[in-house]
Amino acid sequence: MLETKFMVPLLDIMRFIGIFDVSSFSEVIEDKDGQLQTTNSYDKILELIGPATIKNSFKHLNAGGIICSTGQLGGQWYLEEFDPIMDIKENTYLTSFYSGHVSSQKINDLLHYISNYHISIKPEKIFHLDQIQLAHDYLQSKDSFGKVIVLLEKSSDRNEV
Repeated sequence: MLETKFMVPLLDIMRFIGIFDVSSFSEVIEDKDGQLQTTNSYDKILELIGPATIKNSFKHLNAGGIICSTGQLGGQWYLEEFDPIMDIKENTYLTSFYSGHVSSQKINDLLHYISNYHISIKPEKIFHLDQIQLAHDYLQSKDSFGKVIVLLEKSSDRNEV
């Protein structure tokens, strides 16, 4: 069985981005200060923290394993002082996903999936246009996972700030 890991604080975020069946993950590993709290190694790692923790994730990857870097929740945007020859563990792979490479067909497929499987989608935070500074401050904070909704008009949605 292929093993994967994810960080405990990110469970809700993973569900929000569409990973509803966490039973496919074999183990939950706690992350403290950018270090996984385990000596175990894995075949696949979904890296949501990004450049801030990716070097540590390679230390926990089996030969032939894959890290898929899909997020930058660690507040660090670049792999600083990163030497691919030294930092990418021998016989392992680094891949990525960037949401900017999304087509209208992929968006429509996603919307059909949500509709067909009755998936509840609840935004983390909703702001109004006159609260744009609050939205920006939230996005820059450690509590944000990178997406908010800004409404042009007031409504009665209970998720609004």
